[in-house]
Amino acid sequence: MEEAAIKKQVGAKIKSYRNKFKLTQFKLGELAEINQRQIAMIECGKSLPSLSTLLKLSNIFECTIADFFDNAVWQDERELKLILKKQIDELDYANSQRLYIILNNLFLI
Repeated sequence: MEEAAIKKQVGAKIKSYRNKFKLTQFKLGELAEINQRQIAMIECGKSLPSLSTLLKLSNIFECTIADFFDNAVWQDERELKLILKKQIDELDYANSQRLYIILNNLFLI
């Protein structure tokens, strides 16, 4: 994934959380200890927040840092399946069992 796409994705997610929590850019900036202009730059995908800012935002929005990246833009279905296969191949037996149970229950609903 290109850097520009990641910036846009993270910015869109932060904007979504900000709207969900009914915060202005100014108020979010105050809470995260950065200025409103920086919030605007992040939300429009022109700037990527630092790790410390991501930590502050995750505390404000009561989420994990990973939640800002969970809507990854995949190149295609093949790439996504390759990534998933690699992650599964790296699991130990106990975690493979857990994943199987989760997926089995997820798709039986």
